[in-house]
Amino acid sequence: MVIPLLAALVIISAFLLGFHQVNWSRAMSNLITWISEGGFNTDVVAEGLYALLDTMYISAFATAAGTLIAFPLAALSTPSIAPAPIASVMRMFTSLIRTVPSLLYAVIGVIMVGPGPVAGALALTIYTTGYLAKLFYETFENVDKEFLDVMRTFTHSLPLLAHLVYLKLRKQFITNIMFVFEYNLRTAAVIGFVGAGGIGYYISQYISLLRYDAVFTLVLLTFLFVGVIDIISYIFRKKVLKG
Repeated sequence: MVIPLLAALVIISAFLLGFHQVNWSRAMSNLITWISEGGFNTDVVAEGLYALLDTMYISAFATAAGTLIAFPLAALSTPSIAPAPIASVMRMFTSLIRTVPSLLYAVIGVIMVGPGPVAGALALTIYTTGYLAKLFYETFENVDKEFLDVMRTFTHSLPLLAHLVYLKLRKQFITNIMFVFEYNLRTAAVIGFVGAGGIGYYISQYISLLRYDAVFTLVLLTFLFVGVIDIISYIFRKKVLKG
């Protein structure tokens, strides 16, 4: 497997370099210039922390709203729970949602409601719905057929059946939600570059002003913030799986 991958990598790299010449010495020089001229600017720390709080709000809202929408969609997308024709249609629908990148949803959100965190929250909610729906219906499919047969002897209600499956596999559902929250946190920092709020919006503004010190400070704050959230999320997921 390694040899075919390396061969493909060499071929693709040759193709890319053939059409896009890169001056690597200049690229490294630009990076060194940015770091040396950047430095840490304490004047933008407060602004950066406020922007990161915005990023957190966007991520949390999108994860919560996306979860509430994705769960019933996932249940309806699972043939062992919902009728097969409905499951096929719903699965195609959620797949269609996932085909559009979150950045494009952010552009659409900015067009709809204007620049700001609302556009970002709207964009990530839509993408989260499609992504979590896939993770959720894969979790639904992991439930034992015997369990479903026994539960159907007590109820034929689809919402109640889905809830019973959730109770049985809630650890997997929770870890999926935490994984998507981490993803949303990183994505919320990126979609700001198209005006959808969060730390990315401020970074893009300072880049346009050639304020290397402010950009360096905000990027560093973002790295630290995401790193801390990753550690907290990892500890939380381990406790959930053990509990």
